[in-house]
Amino acid sequence: MNPKKEVEMVITATIEDYLERILLLSEEGGHARVTEIANLLGIRKASVTEMISKLKANGYVDFEKYGTITLTEKGRKIAIEVKERHDILKSFLVLIGVNEDDANNDCCVMEHNLSEETIEKMKVFIEFLQEKNQKDIFERLKEYIA
Repeated sequence: MNPKKEVEMVITATIEDYLERILLLSEEGGHARVTEIANLLGIRKASVTEMISKLKANGYVDFEKYGTITLTEKGRKIAIEVKERHDILKSFLVLIGVNEDDANNDCCVMEHNLSEETIEKMKVFIEFLQEKNQKDIFERLKEYIA
């Protein structure tokens, strides 16, 4: 007999979105439910259940049918990384004058497609701009945009 070899799931933008949503819902209420994820992502509950089953089979979530969904350590690690990228990108976009809603929507797309180096450089740039002696940069930027 040949034992079934487990194949590691490829982490796609969709999977990252699921894990991030589960993390956010868990931070709010301790866990997530299929209905909540379906509502947040604007998709059918059956599609969510199918993906959650795949995530469970690959060790990213714990889930019992009709029950709550929680992240495993493996899933939490990825979700936290995605959330951090999201937060950095949103901060950057807001700093350069993009409104909150557009910044939030745009960074949802960008967070999956930028390199770690780019995200890190944006983080450093944000930190630099937030230093006390850099406050005049924001005023000059606002004037330039106007």
